[in-house]
Amino acid sequence: MGLAMNWRRYLPHRLSSQLLLFIGIAVTLAILLVSTVFTYQSVKRERAQINENIQFLVKNIEAVSAALILSKDVEALESVLLLNAKFPLVDGILIVDTKNRVLSEVIKVDGFPEPLFTNKTTIPHLAEEALDTATGKTAEANWKNDFLPPDVQLENWYPIQAGSWLASIRIRYSLTELHDRTARQWRHTLLYAMTAALANFFMLVLMLRTPMRVLQQTTAFAEHLSEHIGEQTTIYHGTQEFYALGNALNVLSVQLQYQRQTMDEQLAHTQAILDNVVDGIITIDSLGTIRSFNQAASRIFGYVEDEVIARNIRMLMPEPHRSAHDGYLKNYADGGAAKIIGIGREVEGMRKDGSLFAMDLAVSRALDHDELIYIGIVRDISERHRLDRLKSEFVSTVSHELRTPLTSIHGSLKLLEGGVAGALPDAAIKLVSLAQKNSQRLILLTNDLLDMEKLAAGKMSLQLSQVDLLSIVKQSILDNGGYGLNYQVQYVLGAHPQSCLVIADAARVPQILANLLSNAAKFSGDSHQVDIRIILRDGKARVQVEDHGPGISNEFQGQIFGAFAQDNNGNTRQQGGTGLGLKITKSLVIAMQGEIGFDTKIGNGSIFWFDLPLATSEAKEQAERRMDIAP
Repeated sequence: MGLAMNWRRYLPHRLSSQLLLFIGIAVTLAILLVSTVFTYQSVKRERAQINENIQFLVKNIEAVSAALILSKDVEALESVLLLNAKFPLVDGILIVDTKNRVLSEVIKVDGFPEPLFTNKTTIPHLAEEALDTATGKTAEANWKNDFLPPDVQLENWYPIQAGSWLASIRIRYSLTELHDRTARQWRHTLLYAMTAALANFFMLVLMLRTPMRVLQQTTAFAEHLSEHIGEQTTIYHGTQEFYALGNALNVLSVQLQYQRQTMDEQLAHTQAILDNVVDGIITIDSLGTIRSFNQAASRIFGYVEDEVIARNIRMLMPEPHRSAHDGYLKNYADGGAAKIIGIGREVEGMRKDGSLFAMDLAVSRALDHDELIYIGIVRDISERHRLDRLKSEFVSTVSHELRTPLTSIHGSLKLLEGGVAGALPDAAIKLVSLAQKNSQRLILLTNDLLDMEKLAAGKMSLQLSQVDLLSIVKQSILDNGGYGLNYQVQYVLGAHPQSCLVIADAARVPQILANLLSNAAKFSGDSHQVDIRIILRDGKARVQVEDHGPGISNEFQGQIFGAFAQDNNGNTRQQGGTGLGLKITKSLVIAMQGEIGFDTKIGNGSIFWFDLPLATSEAKEQAERRMDIAP
């Protein structure tokens, strides 16, 4: 492969020289080929003509000499041979009888035939192939002889017959004249080819001189086009190709000028956006070196751009993230899992004055001229955290202040409904019952709000231990049976193992089940049954709660575990609820190192499920180490 490609280095570097070389070689080869074909055909025709002439000569001698041999008229036979020996190329003619005795022989001496008298015997060689008289061997037929006949003397033997074999005749002929004539013809062919090649060369020089000069000018224009965008080159009209090339370069020059103007405008527009965007945008390379730092990032961190460019991004991080950052980049580059890249999360940043603040960080990766870079978008969420704390404190305070009087009101209404203060009129009983139910709803809402506040603040204390999940499920079905009857729904325990021990909080698992069972009852539609199953798999216990209602709409599926989330299916508010149950349920399951999810099909109901780790020795040890778990 290397040798096949090295021939290019021997070529001239200029296109005009290469064209002259290739076209000259092509034309020369074409002329040689045509001349060779004509010369070859000419030689072939002459050889065929010689063979035909020899055959004619033999037949002529045979026709005359047969009678002379029978009459033994040697003198007349000699006269016949002398006459036929004058034939061109013939060097000698010999006739021998059936006993190989020479009857008559004529040879050429200085171009004139003379009789030769001899008493020797000659054995004829009756074969189709000619013999080389110098070697006594059959003359070889090969491609070289087809192009240039050899300078040799050949002989052929033929029988003379007149009803029977009378004698044999030998014809000797020379190819010297044909050889010399063919050699001259080949020399003329080469001379004509060289002359034509030189004429072609000079014609090519004249024809290519102007186009090559135009090509050089066009090349020079193209080389400096980046420095002279918008300028035009002179168009050569001599050939369509050069005209198209020049015109294309002129169009390209105009387009580049327009694109440069457009790019400058886009860069100015993009820079204006980057300078005025609220979020900080920072780009770094694969080593963590800062490459760009917009004005919003300067406002957030307190650094001006020149203070951070070409420095490591670690300067904007507090410990322990500062020390671990380079290792994280290297691990990610080596194929490790992404912790922030492509995911985003809340982290702490450090300002120039050393103060820490909460920020949202989203990082993506990109290629800049085949170099990997990372783009970070930073948003200061300190104010949002402050407002969240105020909101949580407000909700917590209000909830605490409401729960005690609501409990008292609810208890008093229950007593009135029970007749402690005496019999009430029917209208009063209806009003008291309505007030009692709504106070109960307010108490549940208050408890949900308090649970949410605890989960959000990380103050929810969970007591993880080994619990009997099957017993809790059975008890929850009994405890919530009355609630299901309000919706004419019955809870049915389906497939389950004989025993099932998991690591969980024994007080919170019933709360999770109550939320799922109540939801299933409310959204069972025309069905009167909710199925509960317990399945063991992959070291976990999965509890499934299946209703046979209308299912969950596609629009609501992504929001179902959000706070105050309720599907707007036309009857949600009629079903009641705060919209916090599933949010709390998910937080509790995750806090117990479990998973929660759902499967739904429009028109065929939904299955809500949660997984809890089975009680193993390893799980028990982890539970003992994690008694207080934040969501």
